[in-house]
Amino acid sequence: MNKETAIRYVVDAQGQPQGVFLEEEMWKHVCTHVLGVLDKLYPAEKSVPEPMADYDLLVKYWDLRYDLPTDVTCETCGASTADWQADDPRKFILRAANMGGLLSFQCAECSSRITKRHFKDKVTVTCTPHLTCACG
Repeated sequence: MNKETAIRYVVDAQGQPQGVFLEEEMWKHVCTHVLGVLDKLYPAEKSVPEPMADYDLLVKYWDLRYDLPTDVTCETCGASTADWQADDPRKFILRAANMGGLLSFQCAECSSRITKRHFKDKVTVTCTPHLTCACG
């Protein structure tokens, strides 16, 4: 790493500044300070309520040949439940629901995003790990 490559400035087509890329080694040196500043500038978000009205609407108009599955599993940390609504405390928080059959959950353990897409003949599930600081 050298001074010229440790920090790269990003500009748009008109040359206007858009952001900065830091090499990983540089990030390890500054991330604790940067994240501390961000915590002061942007205090923790208030708890966002689950979109239960959207989920209830999906349940009300569910017309596929199979029952709406209630199981959720996090591939990142291994958390799992047979019925996400029955857990106390919740292992998975509903973050999005829509009439198109999409359900999105946040794992309470590791904050990964689990997305279930319900189709006529199948359900697809993706798990996207939550990005964390690799401060070392």
